[in-house]
Amino acid sequence: MHTHDWLNTADRFAPGRELFRSHRMFRLWAQTVSHGQLLLRSPRSSDHPTRIEVLFKPVSAQKVRWSYDGLVIRCPSSEERERIQQQTPGGMLGVDDRVFALETADSLDWVVAMAVGWHEDDDPGDISRFVWLDQGRKPVVQRPLDGADGGLNRGLASLEDVLAAVRAGHRPTDIADPQHAYLHVVMVRISWPGQSGTVAPVGAFLTRQAADAYLASRHPVEGAEFYVEAVPLSF
Repeated sequence: MHTHDWLNTADRFAPGRELFRSHRMFRLWAQTVSHGQLLLRSPRSSDHPTRIEVLFKPVSAQKVRWSYDGLVIRCPSSEERERIQQQTPGGMLGVDDRVFALETADSLDWVVAMAVGWHEDDDPGDISRFVWLDQGRKPVVQRPLDGADGGLNRGLASLEDVLAAVRAGHRPTDIADPQHAYLHVVMVRISWPGQSGTVAPVGAFLTRQAADAYLASRHPVEGAEFYVEAVPLSF
């Protein structure tokens, strides 16, 4: 296996072609709403001195599980691709979408994304090698991936719990809008060389108090300004 690779051009794909194979255990490690990133990781252990990461990006549809005892990623056959397409929302694939088959013992999992890549290293940290950083630069977020986190390390709320929490949330006092509930989104504005002016979300909260508490808990990052914006929600 190569130490690293990134596949996003047509010449790397063909029906049935194997793209990646490992006998190690992989877990669904992180997923972000922004950038549509899906990260599978085989962490370091007493038996394995390296970690291996597999990143799909940007993901538009998926059928995956929490863990894989051995992982094979390949291009599906024409027949498999057609069956997978029928399972996607609307039964349609984007012009630039590629379908990746994940072989398992009892069924075929899949991911629809534009690209896939992997990296093997001996880094013991939680931050992925796929997080882009200037040399010597500390990351803005202390998570495996940058971007709005899917929260895989926490329990998932039911739809009823989500609606109840949203309805109990606080509307901004300076906005007269009875039709919507509001999220309070923590944003970051970056002024690093080559990224000056970049603005991105780093967290969303149902109350301004929770957003302010999150801001207060963060360590200052040179060249990164954090602030809160109120965003209307519609169901």
